[in-house]
Amino acid sequence: MPHLFAFCAVGLIALPLVGQGPAVRFDGEIRFRGEWDDRTTAANADAATLSRIRLGALIAAGPRLRGYVQVQDARAWGGAANTLTDASADQLDLHQGWLEFGAAHAGWQVRLGRQEFALADERLVGSVGWTNTGRAFDGAVARYVSGSTQVGAFWMNVAERDALNATGVDPQANQGVRDDGWFGGTFVSTPTGPVTLDAALLHDRRGVTNASWTATARASGRLAGFRVDAAGAYQFGEVHRAFLASALVARVVADGWMGAQVDYLSGDDTPGTGTRKAFHTLYATNHKFYGYMDYLLTPGQLGEAGLIDAMLRVNLPVAGWRWRLDGHRFATPQPLGGSNAFGTEIDLVTARALASGAQFELGASAFRAGDGAAAALPAFAAGGAGDWTTWAYAQVTLRWQ
Repeated sequence: MPHLFAFCAVGLIALPLVGQGPAVRFDGEIRFRGEWDDRTTAANADAATLSRIRLGALIAAGPRLRGYVQVQDARAWGGAANTLTDASADQLDLHQGWLEFGAAHAGWQVRLGRQEFALADERLVGSVGWTNTGRAFDGAVARYVSGSTQVGAFWMNVAERDALNATGVDPQANQGVRDDGWFGGTFVSTPTGPVTLDAALLHDRRGVTNASWTATARASGRLAGFRVDAAGAYQFGEVHRAFLASALVARVVADGWMGAQVDYLSGDDTPGTGTRKAFHTLYATNHKFYGYMDYLLTPGQLGEAGLIDAMLRVNLPVAGWRWRLDGHRFATPQPLGGSNAFGTEIDLVTARALASGAQFELGASAFRAGDGAAAALPAFAAGGAGDWTTWAYAQVTLRWQ
């Protein structure tokens, strides 16, 4: 792997020196985040520092052919085996590497390779930029772009389970093509007046679900001084029958908004048997939807009980800072520990631009466990309902291109 990165680096340096060669545009990101973590009642509070450094190069070989390479170093400080002798780059990886055919800003585009990929507000498919590594898919995306409208299809290999050797699939150890995990579908996004409509049909086959289809639609925008955002999804297949519904109504205030939102993810009254009725959020960026303390990242964390999230939300600029305040009241459609009350979370985040491409961000959260959280989450195994946990972070990001 180090030889690959060295080859890429030499190639990128040499490209501008070649007469009539491709045009190259570099971009990058440096991000540091410190976290104070007291989210587990049985453990002492801990602190950690995370860093993420990305360097990318977009190579335009002509008006209809582009390539992109992005390397990433994502690490937790103190993770080196030895501060003096550890010279390995074990946290260095190829985050993105793709070729794109077609016009850059309109018409048909086909992108092949490792790439970040997100749909709509990332409720079902997202790049999960909050995490230190982020998510990238290996596959292909074809889309047609006309102004703000786009329609397309994609296919991603999310779980290659056959034995591979240097020349490809080993026929002596091939387990069968149907063992692989694939994720694909079609999507469309188009503005209709002040509202944007998004829709998709997604198929996950032996990736994170057994074999599910998910039909989803969303309408978002501003109407008569209100911000509205409504989304729904139905998950079906051989063993799946589940749904998701979400609605936000907020009053626009100056350059911000204040309002209420409710999310409902169906649960299963007979988990592990028969039809699966708990909605699976697939490859979503769940961090920004279900509380920043990340107790609710997957349905499996709640024993397939589902989730009801009632929120009061504020997003306002004050004195040069952008403030976000979310109050969550969590419950479950199916009881946990004999109760449907799961817990309450308060998230407060503020951010300010430091310079062009640079931002400073602070956040703090508190969670009060209900009977459901005490029964379902290992973080409260040594405590119980009524216990409080906290978490906070500070982050600085510099991006350029």
